[in-house]
Amino acid sequence: MARAPRPRAVPPRPAHRARSLPRERALVSAVVETCHRLAALDLIGAGEGNVSVRLGPDAFLVTASGVNKGQLRPGHVLRIDGDGAVTRGAGRPSTELRMHLAAYAARPDVEAIVHAHPITAVALTVAGAPPPNDLVPEAAVTLGEIALAPFATPGTGEVPASLAPYLARHDVLLLERHGALALGRTLAEALDRMETLERVARIALAARLAGRCTPLPGDAVDRVLLAAGKPARKR
Repeated sequence: MARAPRPRAVPPRPAHRARSLPRERALVSAVVETCHRLAALDLIGAGEGNVSVRLGPDAFLVTASGVNKGQLRPGHVLRIDGDGAVTRGAGRPSTELRMHLAAYAARPDVEAIVHAHPITAVALTVAGAPPPNDLVPEAAVTLGEIALAPFATPGTGEVPASLAPYLARHDVLLLERHGALALGRTLAEALDRMETLERVARIALAARLAGRCTPLPGDAVDRVLLAAGKPARKR
């Protein structure tokens, strides 16, 4: 009688990889949900915007280029290394990948980044108006000081170069005549900052139309921050 073939031994999956897969899948789902939320809030349209999250010291998830973010699916979220090379998924990473990688390099505390094109906030930059800083308490607490980076050609190395002077000290940055960048410890925090930026920009526009748009005094901002459990702002 012929012997039954012995089953082929399957090498065990490395423990660290097995542990990381559920987390990666959860983050992919969170990226997809964030993009759908951005589209629903009219913070992006068509193929605009991009979202990324840090997976590890040399690994990130980022949305693919040219995809309508309102229709984004998990297959449109790519895994890349610190040099921007795709290590999982098909397609090209976002054309603004260099901007994301520069922000992560400058800010080890940042775990997620949202780039969008909020209409009112961008309109203020077209009009030459200053960033809508400290107009209301939630602006001071959620956004901090908003930076305004000069115009840079989208999708090129000009963009991270224009942001470089501001990344270390700002969580929310306006890109002149382009869009906005929100950094966060989580995707939810980065998304909240982008949503709040647009709402505060609408307040700024309405205040200007009504006659005057002035920020809270510095001492009032410090009281608001202290009440929220945050340190007073360094000036």
